[in-house]
Amino acid sequence: MMKMEDNVAYLPKITLASMLPFGSMLRPLLNDSCLTDADLNNILKSRGVFVGESDKKSTIPIMITMILSPKEFEKLQENQETKEDNPKHRNSSIKSRSLQSLASVVTNFEISTDEIEKLNDEMQLNSSMVFGHVSKNHLVLEYSIIREDLTRDWVRPQSSHSAKVIITKDETSGELSICNEYTSKETDDINKKVIKDFVAFMKLKGEASDKLETISASDFTNRERFNFMLQLASDSEDGTLNFIEVRDVEIGPDPDNPPQNPNSIIQHNVKKIIINGSGLEGNTLLTDDKDKDGLLLRSIEVAYDFNCNGVKGRCVLQYGFMHFFRNQNTSQEFQVALRYLSAKSGNKGVLNNFVLNKFELLKRKKYQLLKKNKNITN
Repeated sequence: MMKMEDNVAYLPKITLASMLPFGSMLRPLLNDSCLTDADLNNILKSRGVFVGESDKKSTIPIMITMILSPKEFEKLQENQETKEDNPKHRNSSIKSRSLQSLASVVTNFEISTDEIEKLNDEMQLNSSMVFGHVSKNHLVLEYSIIREDLTRDWVRPQSSHSAKVIITKDETSGELSICNEYTSKETDDINKKVIKDFVAFMKLKGEASDKLETISASDFTNRERFNFMLQLASDSEDGTLNFIEVRDVEIGPDPDNPPQNPNSIIQHNVKKIIINGSGLEGNTLLTDDKDKDGLLLRSIEVAYDFNCNGVKGRCVLQYGFMHFFRNQNTSQEFQVALRYLSAKSGNKGVLNNFVLNKFELLKRKKYQLLKKNKNITN
C-alpha cells in the first residue's frame, strides 16, 4: 500500500540568499542618508515611473509598494556602500589655555562605551574606545562598529564601519585641531559625542574656555560661500597640491531668494542641478557673477595633482555644505571627502592623510583671508 507521503511533491528549500526585502523592510535602506534622491529616481525611471516631486518623501512610498529585482536591490546596496566607504572629514578647532602637552592633560579622560552604544540600538562597538598617543600633542581614537541592517546584506545582516577622532595641538599657537573622520551616520554621531565630551573635559580642566570653532554654512552669505568654495579649487602655497579641474557640481536656487535673472537655467521652480563633466571651472554657472546672491552651491568635486616627498599622484576631493537639498544631513559644517587617489608608489594611508592635511591648510588659509577681507569691508 502506497503511503500518502509518497505522493507529496516537496518544494525546494528556500534559502535566505534567494530572498529579497520588500515593503517596510526596504525603508531603512531607502532612508539611508548616503542614498540620494537621484539614486531612487533612477530605479523608478528605469521602470517608466516619473515623479513630479523627486525627493524621498515622494519616492519612498512608491518604492516600498514595488518588488525590486535582484539587480535593482544590488545597485542600491552598491551606491550605499560606495558612498559610506569614502571617509568624510569635518574639522574644528579651539584655543588651549596652557602650554601643557595633550598627553599629560587627557590622562583622566574616559569615553563611556555604555553612553555610546545607547546612541543607536542597531549598532555595537567592535573595538575599544581609547585614544592612542602618536606623539605628546597628537592623539588618535580609531575604532569600528558593527551595524545590524537586513537591507544591507540579506545573507549577512551586519556591516562594519570604521571611524577616527584626531586631535592635535600646535605648540606655538596653542590651538587644538579636532578632526571628525566618519564613514556612516552612526560613526558621525559617535564622533560628535566624543568631541563634545572632550571639549567639556578640557573646559572643566581649565584647559579651554572658548567655544568650538567650525566653518559653517551660516558663516557666509550665498555669494561669500560660493566664492569661498571656488577659491579652494587652487594650488597650495607650497606647491605640493596643484589644481587640475572642477569635475562635478551640485547647485540650486535659494528658496528664500531665488535668482531673478529670467535667462538663468536655475529658476524658482528648479530644486537643484547636478552637473557631471570636466573643466567646469569655466562653466557659465560658476563664472557668471550676477546670480550668486540667489544660489546655493552645495558641493563640487575637484581634481588635484599632489607631490608627497617625491611620490606623485592624482586625487579627487568632494567638498562643500552637504545639508543643502538633503533632509537627512542636518549638519551645516563644511565637509570634505577623498573620492579617489592614485599613485604609482607609496603607502595609501600616508598619501590619503597627506592630501587631506594639505587641503585643510589651504581651506584654513582661504577662510582666514575671507574673514579678514570681510572685516575690512565692514
